[in-house]
Amino acid sequence: MFAKWLFSLASQLNMSPHITTPTSSLPLSGIYDLMMTPYVPFVAIFVYNAAVWCWDNANKQRLGAAKKNDESGSNAPRTSSAVRNVIIAHNLVLAVYSIWTFIDFMPAVIESVQTQGFATAFCDTNWTLWNTKLLKHGYLFYLSKYYEFIDTFIILYKGKSPGRLQTFHHSGAVLIMWLGNYVQSAYLAFFVFENSIIHSLMYTYYTVTAMGFKPPGKQWLTRMQIMQFYVALTAGIAYLGLPQCQNSEQRVFVYLFIPYILELIRLFNAFARQTYGKPGPQLAEKTN
Repeated sequence: MFAKWLFSLASQLNMSPHITTPTSSLPLSGIYDLMMTPYVPFVAIFVYNAAVWCWDNANKQRLGAAKKNDESGSNAPRTSSAVRNVIIAHNLVLAVYSIWTFIDFMPAVIESVQTQGFATAFCDTNWTLWNTKLLKHGYLFYLSKYYEFIDTFIILYKGKSPGRLQTFHHSGAVLIMWLGNYVQSAYLAFFVFENSIIHSLMYTYYTVTAMGFKPPGKQWLTRMQIMQFYVALTAGIAYLGLPQCQNSEQRVFVYLFIPYILELIRLFNAFARQTYGKPGPQLAEKTN
């Protein structure tokens, strides 16, 4: 039923009449209509997972051949200066983008709450946040999920297996963020707000560690990383419970997000038990 509903949508976004900000004013506006078509995220996810599967199997075959031939150094991590520079640059781009997003988006959230009250701002009933900042940052946030595929490719390049948590996380983020933008849900504000904070810290940490330093605070960072899932989950339940806060299509977005985030929580904790021997939030995705 969902697939039928999804592919019955128009090929281009049907903007709400309440959104007065033209999409032509957005960064990368030239690809806006294309990136909003229902087919783009599905094709991208398919290509991403196919590439991961092929690359991961190639790594495993290479490792198996190395063990058979007793080539102990053939599977050593690739740590050339060029590779390290690419990793540093990648993490730095995401850190700077996340910091900029928080700095640019946070004042609009505060102003919306101050001028409209929490309940109206939470549901963005007057579309104030969409017209000031959420349309722009929701769209850029969605695009950034494609760029974050590089996280997985770095892991694969280093000869490691990304695991289901990594691929599920990145695949689901693309689809969920596309749908949130497509149906223009105020719920997107939570992802932009929370993720910009966590990613500002996380990718700054990755950048510094890629440079060869070992900063403290990793445990606190991991706790914040998994806590954002619980906050977003609580907000999603609230959106479903508040009358007239979401239209029918926006509620589909929330219904899909809740099982996605529950599975992420399960995978994070399973990873922690397997890797660290105890439950609890741990840093599951490293790209450096």
